[in-house]
Amino acid sequence: MYRRYSENKGNGASLSQMKRNRLKDLLILLLAALLIASLALGIPAIQQRNTVRTVHIQRIQTECDDAVRQTATLSRNAGADSALILARIRSDLYTIRTINHISIQEGMGSLVSEDRILELENTVDRYLTYLTTGMDTGEYQTNLQTAMEELQQSLMGLR
Repeated sequence: MYRRYSENKGNGASLSQMKRNRLKDLLILLLAALLIASLALGIPAIQQRNTVRTVHIQRIQTECDDAVRQTATLSRNAGADSALILARIRSDLYTIRTINHISIQEGMGSLVSEDRILELENTVDRYLTYLTTGMDTGEYQTNLQTAMEELQQSLMGLR
């Protein structure tokens, strides 16, 4: 006879079940669209973050290489330009510290231990103190050279 409105239309599912299925399908479609959008926005952000980290590492390595070259030019007999060379080394260390702080603030973590930078700065200060008082600086030059080369080697492992 006549069909009732709530009767199924041949597929075995009631009208309320069909509405629930449509709602579920719509929800799945919406979640899929959100996932695709988040991937489309997230992947470039991750790539940019990795690029920034690589640039930070390269810049720190360049500054460290310069500081090692400067340290190698220090004369063991306290030449007239030793104070200027120590100022350049201190400038390189300051740049390394600054880039390290930027890296931390951007959530990429520390690239160089803050204690290590402080130790190098203290070594430079002690060297300068001995230099200005006219004392033998050979030991401090060796210590500074060794510490800078160790930092350079540890930075080579960063990626």
